[in-house]
Amino acid sequence: MIERVLFMGDTMQKFAVDYSGLADQLTKRAYKFSDVKDQLETVAFDIVRFKDNDKSTDLWQVQSADDGEYIVALYQPDEEQKTASLWDVSINKVAGSLDITYKGDPIVRLASSKLGIARSELDKVPSYLPAKLADNKKLVKALLSELTPTAKQEVLNKYPELV
Repeated sequence: MIERVLFMGDTMQKFAVDYSGLADQLTKRAYKFSDVKDQLETVAFDIVRFKDNDKSTDLWQVQSADDGEYIVALYQPDEEQKTASLWDVSINKVAGSLDITYKGDPIVRLASSKLGIARSELDKVPSYLPAKLADNKKLVKALLSELTPTAKQEVLNKYPELV
C-alpha cells in the first residue's frame, strides 16, 4: 500500500503544472527585434508598433542589448485601457463610415464625410477614437445626439453611465 501511494505521488509530480511563466506569456513586454521586425511599423526614430492594430500593445521602443536588439513595451496596463476597451470603432471602407460600439453593442454608424474625416484617414480613427470616447463625455453626448430620440433613450436605459 505504501508503494502505491509513492507511485501515485511520483505520477502527480510528473504532471504538475508550472504557472510561474504564465504571466510573462500573457503579458509579454519584450520581444527579440529580429523575430518580429516584419510585423512592425515605425512611428518615430526608435518607436514602433505592431501593424495588426492590437490595442493592448500600442507603442514599443527598440533597445539594444549585448545579445541583439529588442523591442520593449512603453505602455502600462491600467484603468484607462480598460475603459477605452469598452468602446470599439470599426471601419466600413466601401461606405466610408465608422461603426461605433459600446460593450459590444452597436451604437451608431457615422459617415466619414459628416465627421469631416477624409477617407484616406479612416484607417487611423480606430487607434484613437475609443480612448477619446472613454475620456470625453462631451464627445459621447455628441455621438448620442446622432441617434433618434427613441434609440438614444434605449441606449441610455441600457447604459446609464453614458449620461
